[in-house]
Amino acid sequence: MRFELPKDRLVIPSGIVASSPDIIKKLEDAEGLGVITTKSIGVSERDGYKEPIIAGIYGSLINAVGLSNPGMDAHINEIKSIYPLKKVLMTSIFGSTPEEFASLASRVERYTDWLELNLSCPHAKGYGAAIGTSPSIVKEVVSSVREVTDIPIFAKLVPSLGSIGLIARAAVDAGADGITAINTVGPLKFIDERTGVPILSNIYGGLSGVAIKEIALKCIMEVRESVSVPIIGMGGITDPSDINAFSSAGASLFGIGTALIGMNTQELMTFFKEFASGTKKSAHLRPPLSYNEFHVKEAWGSSSRVLVLDGSIDAIPGQFVFLWMPGIGEKPFSLALNDPITLLIKKVGPVSSSLASLREGDAILLRGPYGNGYIPKDHVTLVGGGSGVAPIHFIAKIFRELVTSIFIGGKTASDLPLCEELCGLADVKVSTEDGSLGARSMVTDILNLTESNGEFFNCGPEPMLVRAAEMESKVTSPEKIFCALERYTKCGVGICGSCAIDGLRLCVDGPVFQYSTLKKSIDFGKYKRRPSGRRVPLNES
Repeated sequence: MRFELPKDRLVIPSGIVASSPDIIKKLEDAEGLGVITTKSIGVSERDGYKEPIIAGIYGSLINAVGLSNPGMDAHINEIKSIYPLKKVLMTSIFGSTPEEFASLASRVERYTDWLELNLSCPHAKGYGAAIGTSPSIVKEVVSSVREVTDIPIFAKLVPSLGSIGLIARAAVDAGADGITAINTVGPLKFIDERTGVPILSNIYGGLSGVAIKEIALKCIMEVRESVSVPIIGMGGITDPSDINAFSSAGASLFGIGTALIGMNTQELMTFFKEFASGTKKSAHLRPPLSYNEFHVKEAWGSSSRVLVLDGSIDAIPGQFVFLWMPGIGEKPFSLALNDPITLLIKKVGPVSSSLASLREGDAILLRGPYGNGYIPKDHVTLVGGGSGVAPIHFIAKIFRELVTSIFIGGKTASDLPLCEELCGLADVKVSTEDGSLGARSMVTDILNLTESNGEFFNCGPEPMLVRAAEMESKVTSPEKIFCALERYTKCGVGICGSCAIDGLRLCVDGPVFQYSTLKKSIDFGKYKRRPSGRRVPLNES
């Protein structure tokens, strides 16, 4: 062995949770965690597939993220600011040719400890399994990478029983220092029984979680019979007892991915510590992944539409749900009320436009709720802009006796279809940019603030949140100011890491944050992440 394995034996697999450098940095103090793997990085920026990218199946997960990544240049530009780490950093790379793999390896070797060659993604045409099922091609890829770098190389292999040992042998003969086994099983197609439509936008995805545990163990045993190098074993590890099974099969380190669904950052820290010590107390309560069908009971509005559904959901203000339009896609929306389920839909893209066209009696598919939400502990002033009026309405309906005043704004009157109902709940001040309703101004221009011991809750465009929170902090402490943020959110359950802000994942650590946290933020009001994960200025389209 030409390198030492870390004392802590747990591994975060590629593309799971730690999908951006700021999240990686956040997790470097996790006890029990030895290796953090990046998402798979390619030559150029790639957005990946449109949502839905995940679906729950047989207590496990099927996913097709689509190798979304910022491209190697952008990755290096960000990762170099946090490297080296207290943990082993393993950078996963993918390419369509041996030359691409070698080029990527030579460029990133200064900013990583180990390399993982993704030779096994089951659903990206021209990558992963498309080349990883051939021992000769695997040998050529590994050889090309070995020629340009001396750092440890792990080959991540296709879960192909009967041939995975042969492929592992080819990789090691070519210079691989270790094997990662296994990637997700697939490609598989998962059909929604109600609609007869595949749930994933890519149609096909890879299966992970407990459903593939036995396949993973058999693959690892086959690899161990063929090679003596370290094996990172993964695929269905959910309990400390699984470590013994994977160790007996031949694994040296142990990757945990699907089991992390729904955990916020603090819960992850506790999980890794307890898992590594064998004291994990109870199963984590996973957020819902299945869709429930409702029907539109009422609908009104123009450019922004209010949909009232014929059912309820157990949720609190600030939480959000995903709405799925089969064959078109899904997007997250804040709840405007939980009983009956009420939604505020602003026409932006294909999904929201299709939702806005629904009429009374039409079916709608919903999963959730997700996020942390907000419950006032004191009297509260509410400030909302545009579709951010949705949780304002929820709070005002449920906690009416605690609402001191409400300030709402939009571009035009058509952005505020909930205005009339809000006016019946509290003292409401309104503004629109074109003057079609209330004052002709931004909502922050009509904020009339005096010294307050109460709370503030803000929801709307991020520049509005920054301005409102700055104003409110002059009359109260930042701990009493709450902001509901919006980020590009793909999965909603914390597993893909696409909604990162300063190392926190908005869908599980938020979307509601205290201003005392946000005022120390590097990203708040300044930066966001594109669907690829590339960090860009907030105002970049």
